[in-house]
Amino acid sequence: MILREAFDYRFSRLDPALAPHIDPPSVALYETLLLKDSGGRPHPMLARSWQVSPDGLEWRIGLRPGLFFHSGRSCDAQAVVDAMKTLRVGDSTEGEIWYWMPVEDVWAQDPETLVFRLRHPYVRLPSLLWGTHTAVYSEATRQASGGGYGYEVADGTGPFRLVSWSPERVVAQRWGGYPGSPSNHFDNHGPALVDGVEWLSIPDERDRLEALVRGDVHCMHGPPLDELEQLKADARFEVIEYAQSSGIYLALDWKRHDLGFQDRRTRLAVSFAIDRAALVKEALAGHGWPTRGPLGPGDPYYDPRVDETSGFSSERAGDFLDELGWIPQKDGVRSRGEQRLAFECLVQDDDIMRRLAHALAKQLHRQGIELRLIFAAPFADFYAACDRHPASFVGKWLWQDGLDAVIGFTASWGQPGPNWQHSSIPALDRAFVDWLRAHDEVELRATAARAQAVAADELPYIPLLRQADVWVRSRQLHGWQPYSANLYPFYHDARLEG
Repeated sequence: MILREAFDYRFSRLDPALAPHIDPPSVALYETLLLKDSGGRPHPMLARSWQVSPDGLEWRIGLRPGLFFHSGRSCDAQAVVDAMKTLRVGDSTEGEIWYWMPVEDVWAQDPETLVFRLRHPYVRLPSLLWGTHTAVYSEATRQASGGGYGYEVADGTGPFRLVSWSPERVVAQRWGGYPGSPSNHFDNHGPALVDGVEWLSIPDERDRLEALVRGDVHCMHGPPLDELEQLKADARFEVIEYAQSSGIYLALDWKRHDLGFQDRRTRLAVSFAIDRAALVKEALAGHGWPTRGPLGPGDPYYDPRVDETSGFSSERAGDFLDELGWIPQKDGVRSRGEQRLAFECLVQDDDIMRRLAHALAKQLHRQGIELRLIFAAPFADFYAACDRHPASFVGKWLWQDGLDAVIGFTASWGQPGPNWQHSSIPALDRAFVDWLRAHDEVELRATAARAQAVAADELPYIPLLRQADVWVRSRQLHGWQPYSANLYPFYHDARLEG
């Protein structure tokens, strides 16, 4: 039987190093060295064991013996190292990607042993090894495939191998050479394993739901949030809902001195003008959380104190704008001299982000701020538009480990990362460096709290909300279970009745 899944975005190329986004097919085709369980703890995946030296500077990763890629090439320690060297830089021309910063070098000690040498002790190295952006693939196949890798060929170690790819449809078949589930975290009982998986891109949320109700697909991501109660009451389906590992925010380009975006008072004015609770209600039908800091409820390092300070205040927003010399005009838009407080706002074009952007624009217009909304398709088109430096954008990060994502979107120490708003806050950079040097859980929590406090006060970008992640599956589907610690469900033991 074939498992069919409806997804909300067009599919990116299946290349862990160069894809603009990681989509569900990747976790069926590729595997990582470690697996992050529902409690955020590391478990073996391609690795069978790991040891840390007494000084914390070397991690030795023992691989499961006899590993192979779909192509038949050996997945030994050197093959993993070859992949890691490419993954370390991705598509950057500026050096290593930020989450690799604690790593000095990685090499193969023998065919079944990898050694990671660190620049300093770093307790969170497992977060690098379980991340979807370090999924192991065959670099030799990638080099031989040229520009076709990720489109025509995808050479991983996962339980499924690629049959075909297009932006609208990805098909994979179960790989007969797969040695079995790497741990006991997958259900091995029940109906027969599915023979393959077909992922369908259906961007409209109501079209996705109709496909599920008709029986065209067995599971889906992102149903209309105002339909959840009816879905939960339908005995044919199970609704799985939890806090998404994401953050949605409004970013203002600090280089736009004409609009004063480099001035903290301007950013505070905009922040106070936003009723985040109303945005959650209007854009998410209440299935989300307003946030003033870079992390939100559900993140293991979330500090609720950042959301206990004052939020929405129309009066304070107006006071800041008055102080900055922005004078209300007859058309309702403020101006300072010849400069109107009106500017473009780039938005990722999907159902939720459209609702959010229109609601946000209405709120800010009440304070004399005019957003001229423009939309770009996720993800490559949106990222390319961000590279053209819009005055503002409504962005979203989606990452397994929240603070690691925030570093990429706000750090200013020269590392390659999507800090499109050109923010620069030395105190925040120092907190990020301390996070990447943390020796233990106590240090992690202290530095995470400090980073959140600084970000909420200085506003490198303006946090808006954290949405619920919602999946729906037919009760005929077993062994497929999304959970909050990972972006997507595993497909190793997906089974279908009937």
